[in-house]
Amino acid sequence: MKKGFTLIELMIVVVIIGILAAIAIPKFSSVKDQAEEVSCKSNMRSLATGESMYYGIYNAFSDDAGLVASDVMGNADALRCPTGEDAYNYAVVTASHYRIDCASSGHGSVEDGITSWQ
Repeated sequence: MKKGFTLIELMIVVVIIGILAAIAIPKFSSVKDQAEEVSCKSNMRSLATGESMYYGIYNAFSDDAGLVASDVMGNADALRCPTGEDAYNYAVVTASHYRIDCASSGHGSVEDGITSWQ
């Protein structure tokens, strides 16, 4: 008698692996989305902290280029939105008003140090 698996045994194993994959893939997808959201919020919070430090030194807000040039936050221009690899959007309205958001993520914004997470 030959040793080995029958076709039915192999088919049952493939079906079981398929069921496990169908359960695991959606879980992984939601965890990935949550990680991108946390990363986006963390980056915006870091940029807002840099803006606060810049304001303390120069009594005005700047953009990412100003943060880098002043050596307040050397990696400000390297921070990218995790969902689209776009740079964060700066809107410096006046010397005492700024807004930072990530258009490609829709995870909220930071305005004058106050978070508006969606």
